[in-house]
Amino acid sequence: MPLIKIFNEKLFFEKAQRESLFRPSGFSILFITEGDIELEINGEPVIFDKEHLVLISPRNIYKLKNYNESLKMHIVIHNRAAIREIINFDFNRYEVYQTIYAEKNHNIFKPSKIAFEQMLQQVNLLDYYNKKSNTTPWQNKIITNLFLSIIYILIDSLIENFHDEDLVTSRKEEITIQFIDAVYLNFRSEKNLKFYAGQQNISIKYLSICVKETTGTPPTTFIANALINEAKTLLLSTDKMVSTISDELGFSDQYSFGKFFKKHTHLSPNHYRKKNFLVDTI
Repeated sequence: MPLIKIFNEKLFFEKAQRESLFRPSGFSILFITEGDIELEINGEPVIFDKEHLVLISPRNIYKLKNYNESLKMHIVIHNRAAIREIINFDFNRYEVYQTIYAEKNHNIFKPSKIAFEQMLQQVNLLDYYNKKSNTTPWQNKIITNLFLSIIYILIDSLIENFHDEDLVTSRKEEITIQFIDAVYLNFRSEKNLKFYAGQQNISIKYLSICVKETTGTPPTTFIANALINEAKTLLLSTDKMVSTISDELGFSDQYSFGKFFKKHTHLSPNHYRKKNFLVDTI
């Protein structure tokens, strides 16, 4: 995957279908410049309109509820792992601020008009250098630094919206982001907080305090969301039996999986499979 890929709404309109679910393959930022779009993020409906940002993560399941034909947007897909290898940039603080803001503001990201315009200028430059045919040794550096400019402006915009009590110590931020990363690596086999606390040599109580204070969300919710999103993906993208999916996700039996799934979606796995469909949008 290239460092950065940029698309407009045309690609989205080609693949998107109302009431369809999608789980992106990479991290993306959607810049809404005209119109509006309604998404359901992990079961919660959110409407985005002009000058909103949508921060898209492969860790989440999204449902396209509605959009109007005047919708215009830029989609910036970035290869986070490759960018981390190239530059000495710590995404942890950005990801923590993003998570805090998303949890406390129902995934609504609306920076100031100036900040949005500044980021959009960088996006247009990124698009230019991505399409530039006569490449030079400096092209990747330019692309990387333009993307970093977007992230720095976004972080600055997010911090402006925090109250003093929302800002936490860097130690608690580090514990939180390590926990979130560990969850998405181990959720199939490890569902107990004891495992995640042990990874960082801290108590379950302290892990819970750090995650709750940092994000406003208890750590068990991150584990549950990871399991539910993976279960939805397997139900909609494969023909595997529910019992097989239950085994793959580390449940003791199909009954306990079905009970867990219905608690979080209000539908049985089979009913959910019949009611929904998954599309590949971005």
